[in-house]
Formats: sequence, C-alpha cells, structure tokens
Amino acid sequence: MVNHFKRQFAEYSRRRQFPGLMAFLSKNFFAWIFSYVAFAGGRKFPFPGYPKERSGIYPMAAPAAAKVTLAIAGDWATGTHESAEIARHIEAKKLDWTIHLGDVYYVGDEAEVRQNCLNLPEEGFTGVCWPHGSGGSFALNGNHEMYANGKPYFQVFLPTLGPKGDPHHQPASFFCLEADHWRIIAIDTGYNSTGKFILSQIPGLNKIPAIGGDCHLEDKLIAWLRDVVKPQENPKATLLLSHNQYYSAFEQQYFKPAQQMAEFFKGRELVWIWGHEHRLAIYDKFSPEGSILAYGRCLGHGGMPIELATPDTKRAPLLFYDKRAHSLGNAANTMVGENGYLLAAIEGETLTLDYRDVADTPLFWETFSPLPNGTLKHNFENKGILVSPST
Repeated sequence: MVNHFKRQFAEYSRRRQFPGLMAFLSKNFFAWIFSYVAFAGGRKFPFPGYPKERSGIYPMAAPAAAKVTLAIAGDWATGTHESAEIARHIEAKKLDWTIHLGDVYYVGDEAEVRQNCLNLPEEGFTGVCWPHGSGGSFALNGNHEMYANGKPYFQVFLPTLGPKGDPHHQPASFFCLEADHWRIIAIDTGYNSTGKFILSQIPGLNKIPAIGGDCHLEDKLIAWLRDVVKPQENPKATLLLSHNQYYSAFEQQYFKPAQQMAEFFKGRELVWIWGHEHRLAIYDKFSPEGSILAYGRCLGHGGMPIELATPDTKRAPLLFYDKRAHSLGNAANTMVGENGYLLAAIEGETLTLDYRDVADTPLFWETFSPLPNGTLKHNFENKGILVSPST
C-alpha cells in the first residue's frame, strides 16, 4: 500500500528519473500517513552512545592545515531533481567534510535511505547519493527518520558515514568536530521529536509538547557533553548543529534542548544552525527565556518544497529570509520557494558561512570570530536577494 501511493506521485516528476517536489507537499496527506502508519506500534531503535574507547570527537584537519571546508544541507533527502542538483554542487567543490542536518523522506525507511541517500534505487526512480568530503561525512537524526523508529538511519545510513577510513564509521547521532579555534557540536533533537502516534500529525495538537514531542536530549548525549567534550572547562567558539529549530519567526519553537545545555555555554555566544523548517532564514542573536545566546540560522531547504509563509518577528528577531517563489507548473499553479545549501570554512579564528541556492548563486555571506569575553565578532554581506521581514 505504501509503495502504491508513492508510485502514484511519479506523475508529478519534472524529470522522470526523480520524484517531483509536488509529491512532498503537505497537502498530499495520504502519501505521508500511509508511510507513517506502516511503522505504527514499532519500538524506537535504542539510542546509541559511544563506547569508552571512542570519544566522538574528531579532528577536522591535520595540524598544518590552514583551512577546513564543509558543506551543510538540511531536509535534503527527497531524491528530487533539486536534491540531486545540490549534491552535484557540493561534489564539485571538493570539500573536506559534509554534514546533513537530518530528515529522509517520507519516513526514513530502508528503501528511502537507500534511494535518497545511497544512490540505490528502490521505487523506480534514479537514486541520489549524499556527497562525502575528503575527510568524511556525517548526518544528524531528524523527526522523519524516527517515523520509521530510527532503525534504517542507525543501521543503514550511519555505517556509510563518519571519518574517511575509520572502520567504526559514524557510531552515534551526535558528534564533535574540532579545529584549533572552533568546534562543531552536533546534537540529536530528532530522537524525541515525534510525539504521540497520529496525534502528533494534527496541526495545533502537535504544538503541545506532550503530544508533538519536545525534542529533549537523551541522557547519554548530555553526559557526553559534560564528561567528554567539556565545553565549560575547555571553551571554544562553537557552531552548534541540530535538526529541530531552537527558535523561529514562522513555526514551533523547541526550547528544551537549549535549557538542557545552558550549563555548558554560560556567558558565551554560539552560532546555531538547524533544519526542520523548509526555508532559509537568518536571525539576529537571541536568547529566549534567558537560555543559550545564539545566532540562529534555519537551513532546512535542501530538498523539500519550500512552502511560503509570513514571519512574525515578535516571536524571534528575523533579519533576512529568502522570499523568492516559483510555480511548480501544475494546474493549481502551486508556488514554492527556492532550495539551497551552505558552504562553510574555518581558517584560523574565522568561521565563514556562504549561503547558496539550488543554482549555486551566492545569497548571503558572513563571518564569525571569537572575542576574549566569550562573544563573537560578526560581519555579513547580503547579496541583495534575501529580504528583511519588513520588505
């Protein structure tokens, strides 16, 4: 039944070898629900941590390396023409590392992981492969992977990832990449994001934490931060990655993970990049409820259709977002936004973020560098495509 509904959406393809963005619109309720129901009653895959002999901290470069380069994309794994184009751009850049912020669609089952991430077609479409850097590649866990209870993500996708040549691959859904002046910490907000079966899919009800999930971090992850990474004892400028958003001017906000991690980052500013919302959004630094102070960036526009919305800046200090739209060319003239990804580089004390769209057009460029008092020096250049909320 699930495969039957998926095949029905082949007619929406812009190119026959890829499913079309139309197949993933939220209005296609039955495709989503039948995929989800297939895993009803299943148990979550047990949350893995690191064995004692593995720290989960990986050096990003050899000591003599002057610069480290990365690509980051969120909500990319749809197997669409757009996700294939983004993978092609990333592959062409010959980067050191790549990181996926999570969500394999529809529900991260084994067939979808194989087709949308590993270039192993399962449903009659050409597969798409998540590109790897010369140093390796990692992937975060999203809510959609957990709709299939997480097993394909942990047992099929993660064994293909990790540092290049490491026989242990990526053992867990959280990790730390270290450079001399910066560290990248990736956390798993997806594991506890899905909430109550079926009820969590109902708009309105899914905003109630007890029903929709609060994205709280597992004890193993918190213990790893406290006892292994030790950001409170060995502070560095930090780029934090998660699947779910910390705050938002558009959708639900998930404060629980920041509250759990607040002890590690007292008096410090972070850069926090997330996915989940299918859009590109740049926020001013913000500390909701007095928790972690972070420059938030939403990067959830890798492969899903970007459903348009009007921001509410009373909820979060949105500075810029991509308001562009184009038609999917269907009878209803459905309008969607533009897909894209992020190029990042660490050179000495400077973190550079270069936001690109699906055509590889530069949209927004910014740098961060640490100051002695725990704050970050921030400079940016808007290329004239992203707009402010008042525009």
